[in-house]
Amino acid sequence: MMGENMEIREELDILIRSRQPVISLVTGEEARARDLVKLVAQDLGKRDLFLWNSVMGFRREGEGSNPLEEGRMDPLTALQRIEAFKGEGIFLILDFHPYFEEPVVVRMIRNLIYSLKSSKKTLIMLSPFFKLPAEIRDDVPQVFMPLPDYDTLSALLHNLCESRGVKVDLNKESEEKLVKSALGLTENQARGVFLKSVLKHEVINQSAIQLVLSEKQKIIKKDEVLEFFPTREKIGDIGGLDNLKEWLKKRDKAFSSRAKEYGLPDPKGILIIGVQGTGKSLTAKATSALWRLPLLRMDLGKVFGSLVGESEERIRKALVLAEAISPCILWIDEIEKAFSSVVSAGDSGTSARVFGTFLTWMQEKSKPVFVIATGNDIANLPPELMRKGRFDEIFFVDLPNYEERVEIFRVHLSKVRPVVRNFDIPKLAGATSGFSGAEIEQAIINAMYNAFDDNEREFSSEDICTGVKEVIPISKLMHERIEKLRDWASERTRRANKDNR
Repeated sequence: MMGENMEIREELDILIRSRQPVISLVTGEEARARDLVKLVAQDLGKRDLFLWNSVMGFRREGEGSNPLEEGRMDPLTALQRIEAFKGEGIFLILDFHPYFEEPVVVRMIRNLIYSLKSSKKTLIMLSPFFKLPAEIRDDVPQVFMPLPDYDTLSALLHNLCESRGVKVDLNKESEEKLVKSALGLTENQARGVFLKSVLKHEVINQSAIQLVLSEKQKIIKKDEVLEFFPTREKIGDIGGLDNLKEWLKKRDKAFSSRAKEYGLPDPKGILIIGVQGTGKSLTAKATSALWRLPLLRMDLGKVFGSLVGESEERIRKALVLAEAISPCILWIDEIEKAFSSVVSAGDSGTSARVFGTFLTWMQEKSKPVFVIATGNDIANLPPELMRKGRFDEIFFVDLPNYEERVEIFRVHLSKVRPVVRNFDIPKLAGATSGFSGAEIEQAIINAMYNAFDDNEREFSSEDICTGVKEVIPISKLMHERIEKLRDWASERTRRANKDNR
């Protein structure tokens, strides 16, 4: 057991030896957690280990001489048996969280917090949920078990292949890529995708990497909050935004071993504020390609659930998953929509708690997860989000100037017609003052539809000029809001565009 698993093992060992009577162990990986607690019990020598669940009741694990009534019993009786037990013991209680709704059970746990302090008995509550009743929250330390790290998954792969007599036909670099592709999965999930590759190909080779990534995308999609976002966009697909692109290019090796040896800290993230349709989301996708890192998109709207504590649990799990997959990019689109009620105080406090969890993670995260958050409306952005230290930079993306519009036309026209010299791009750029990149793209699409409808002829610059007239730019629809945004950004942000208007 290596890396983070060893850290958790040591943490549990210290808590038990310091006579912490009740501990909350948070993970959905029950089998892995049970194995971990068994190892801790072995480290401690004479401690008996008992498991309890609502179906089987108590069951002894391994050797032991001190008797305890085994078999099925209700949770209150189980806690009373622990209190009455004569001897040294660790009691691993599975899925106990539903019983937190019963006041008498919570009261009994409070009793144990005091009565077990002078004994060598420890109650460990194992659950995938971290929400504890307010009555015991301050007295019960919580240990969060991370997802399997690289070393654990590498050992799992080799043990699986060895047990089945399967050859690993990969060089060192490809094998490392395969194991990294499984980061973010539970041990059972990783075993399943490795086994699927073995059964499909009867060997672990290059095809296994793509299979594992494909299976991983399906598994993560079940989570709903996070989505593996495949990207085809390149940094060259962004027209303009030279300051932002230059900043990103300077950091494309930021997560390398050489950067660490040099002493560079991992970049934290950027907040990109600006007018709609100006390339904020495209920047997140292109950064993933530039830095050769996986892109995870977080849908904050799906974080919020109806049950008490559900929202905080979802954001915590999503952040744990992002850390397990790291180094990666975590993209949060239109962040102001999720946290607007923090500003307006429009809910019962759920948004504030989720927001607080996110801010704390941003401040304290030790894993290389680079956050790209985008927003359109500064009025709904909590000021705490923009405090120095949360993000490396806050960039403002304005509507493109003439030179940037020339570049944007070249990018979009080259996607549909390889020979862009057939178009009068300077004229088109001059005709689209106040247009966003998305509106320029729409004008080209309008031109193509008009020409296609006219006997499927080739579209021209004149068609695009006609298409431009069919678009009402956001600079006209929301003129006052854009001016207000520019005023706000002038002293608070770094310009993403070159300032040559």
